[in-house]
Amino acid sequence: MPLKAVLLIFSLCVLLTGCAVLNIPEDIKQPVLMPMAPPAGPSRRVLQQITALWPDRKETLLCVLELDKQRVAMAGLTNDGVSLFNLTYDGKTIVLDKSPLLPASVAPEFIITDLQLVYWPVTVLQKSMQASSWRLEVDKSHRRLYYLGNKMVEVNYLSPDAVWAKSVELINYRYNYHLQIKTISYEALSE
Repeated sequence: MPLKAVLLIFSLCVLLTGCAVLNIPEDIKQPVLMPMAPPAGPSRRVLQQITALWPDRKETLLCVLELDKQRVAMAGLTNDGVSLFNLTYDGKTIVLDKSPLLPASVAPEFIITDLQLVYWPVTVLQKSMQASSWRLEVDKSHRRLYYLGNKMVEVNYLSPDAVWAKSVELINYRYNYHLQIKTISYEALSE
């Protein structure tokens, strides 16, 4: 599969993740974001279907994710294959190329932090949270993220895997959305 196609699919996954987070209630003026962790290896390419559920609607996207120790690249697509965005993150800067079809409210910081919370190694996440008001609790099939003692996000691994969970549910209590993430394919890449 060509890199451009992979990036497009990856971006779709990210978009779905981001769209769910970006439907922010009006009473919340400042988004509260988990500290971002650096990119994490090993090198891999993942194709996912992400379904975002809000109280009033549901959206499904395809997402292609390529990541290694230096960067994260995502491409988001509609189920019909229309490109919605391309996103890259190098540990410091997020670069986002959006289609006019993508809602203006989509915040790439949410996309990356949801993805990291679900899939990044716990030690990397905890290191990024040092000296902050964030706390992460982890057991075999759950991750729970707290901010100032309040549970913000819960991750439930419905089909855990030692390498990459195949089926995951993310519940964001603060912004009132759910993500259902299904991994369609996972490919380890040479470094």
